[in-house]
Amino acid sequence: MKNKDNSISDYKNKLQKIINKLDSKFDYEFNMSLSDGYSVTSRSSEVENIEYHQDMALNVSVYKDYQKGSASTNDLSEKSIQQAIDKAQNISINTQADDCQGLPESQYTTQKWEDMDIYYPKSLDIKNIIDLTKDCESSAFQKDKRVTNSEGSSFTFSDNTHMILNSNGAYGTFDSTDYSLSCIALAEQNKLMERDYWYSSTRDFDALESSKHIGEKAAKRVIARLGAKTIKTRVCPVLFSPEMTSSLISSFLSAINGSSIYKKSSFLIDKIDKKIFPDFVNIQEDPGLSNGSATRPYDSEGVLTQKKDIIKDGILKTYLLDTYAARKLKSKCTGNGVLTNILVSSKKPEANLLKNMTDGLYITDMMGSGANSLTGDYSRGAFGYLIKNGEIQYPVTEITVASNLLQMFENIVSLGDDVDNRNRIRTGSMLIDNITIGGT
Repeated sequence: MKNKDNSISDYKNKLQKIINKLDSKFDYEFNMSLSDGYSVTSRSSEVENIEYHQDMALNVSVYKDYQKGSASTNDLSEKSIQQAIDKAQNISINTQADDCQGLPESQYTTQKWEDMDIYYPKSLDIKNIIDLTKDCESSAFQKDKRVTNSEGSSFTFSDNTHMILNSNGAYGTFDSTDYSLSCIALAEQNKLMERDYWYSSTRDFDALESSKHIGEKAAKRVIARLGAKTIKTRVCPVLFSPEMTSSLISSFLSAINGSSIYKKSSFLIDKIDKKIFPDFVNIQEDPGLSNGSATRPYDSEGVLTQKKDIIKDGILKTYLLDTYAARKLKSKCTGNGVLTNILVSSKKPEANLLKNMTDGLYITDMMGSGANSLTGDYSRGAFGYLIKNGEIQYPVTEITVASNLLQMFENIVSLGDDVDNRNRIRTGSMLIDNITIGGT
């Protein structure tokens, strides 16, 4: 995207002129995103797909007498923007009034911001990227002859610009880049097939894991799944991999989202200042994390994001509230129109949690949603490995993890130091006692 600074300045000036001409009886918010980039997929040593994208989107929200209307457009001409505004206005006057609707108070919104360290533009040669994807896939095949096929290796790149502007004077913009490289490998043994993958995702191209490492890791993971067996139903300790721990934390975050709280559809209602996790567990939101996958200076409403303790010494300190939820709950907005980087940590992170297990399961994959947000009941299909005396015995399949999230959080024994830094939720593995595993 060329001349981005000039382009954003032009869009801002255009929108500001439109705002100045609009009916003062309405309040307006413009949320704009620009993105361009491409994806490359190679399979069986051949280029399967090369795709370039350039996306533009503008969402318009208008408010009048506690009524809200929204419309969007992918055409950023003045005519199309005006049409979107007209549609949003027409929608607003036909919606039910809600005294919690409206723009965020100006003292909470963005006016200036610091460099977020998430923008690493790089001129990339498409031929080199093709070679990168081919090498990634071939590394998987070379790792083990049982890797007999693949679903390919893919590289994606995106250069993004975000801007928000409202009639209360809020204005913010930031740039970001995203790079990812992945490989999906298939392995066969005794006429049975397994599938697994690995990927690297960063803001900075130069920080990507090597194509060789990604391909080999995908191969190693899929080979480890071969020869899976069933097991009898049992109650035992379960070690969740960092990726699976992230999904557990995601269920927790959904339960403390403002909409879940004011709708009374959460098992964590009235739990502020209550102990949810063991006292060695801390969960923090850090929107300014350098190179963070969800780093941003303001949320979807233009409210400044803020570093905050969510869980402190095991105790729930805050719900995650956007402007509407805060008004519904007669509380203060926490800048959570979106959720940024979540850091899960322990006062005593442990290495080699698996090695310290005498008997249990190591879960590396789960299927389905499985979490009841109202009760906290949890049930998901899973794949993992039987552990005895700190050693993997064999892979296990056709099992179900069943418990209640509150009980699971209370029964956390320890957190590992193997933190996965690729995603919004940064956590290591998690060992939980007394989990029911449904088997045969």
